[in-house]
Amino acid sequence: MTTTPADAAIADRIVADTLGNATFDAYATTPPRTLAQAYALQDAVAAGLAASPRHGAIAGWKIAANSQALMDRFDLTEPASGRMFAQQCHTGPAQLALGDYAQFAFEAEIAAVMKTTLAPGDGPFDADTVTAAIDRFVPAFELLDMRGIDMPNAQIADVIAQNISNVGCVIGGPGCAPADLDTLSLRTTIDIGGTRKHDVTGAAPQPPIETVTWLANHLAARGLTLEAGQIVLCGTHCPIWHCDAPGTITVEMTQLGQVEITLA
Repeated sequence: MTTTPADAAIADRIVADTLGNATFDAYATTPPRTLAQAYALQDAVAAGLAASPRHGAIAGWKIAANSQALMDRFDLTEPASGRMFAQQCHTGPAQLALGDYAQFAFEAEIAAVMKTTLAPGDGPFDADTVTAAIDRFVPAFELLDMRGIDMPNAQIADVIAQNISNVGCVIGGPGCAPADLDTLSLRTTIDIGGTRKHDVTGAAPQPPIETVTWLANHLAARGLTLEAGQIVLCGTHCPIWHCDAPGTITVEMTQLGQVEITLA
């Protein structure tokens, strides 16, 4: 689906807002935009952001609302996806400046690192094909800039259009092969400033292979490619965690290892 001239103008405004850390504006429509319109607008926004040296090329994808509870909450029949950009994707330990964000937040997630490309012409993809295409799973932070969004009252299509607040990721390790991951026994802990803040077991919102399989087919249906080397964030193991003070944050996942960021 292509964007209209009006949507192209909205995309330009969203890009400017994002680059300027402006307060989130839904640029809502009446009637509300559809998911197809939201993804078309996201495509245009992503093209504009990719042209910025602060963002760079597409380096991966995030999955949102991929638990049944969240799909029910947002009246979705499938998860949602957004892009990640090369200049915002880091290998931990990473140093981040709070001043670069309007309202920094994070989520702890499993990330898939892709080994081979899954192109639209080769789909549809089944779980075995996708498993073979994944190099490893690793622990990760999803980096978010909420920019004052009123998420409980936002239309999900408007959030999708603006890339679901993603501002990159930090991945850790060492990770494990897909066949070695048992999400039911996987324990996720979050320590902030040396203090345990979150401790949960079996919190993956969806089996990660199922997540990546959905994404590969979702992208293929839109004529997009899940490329070798790209990172896929497979959904959060904790609520959105807001941080506005300097310090070190460590996420550890049994089987996968740990990932660390320091905010300054």
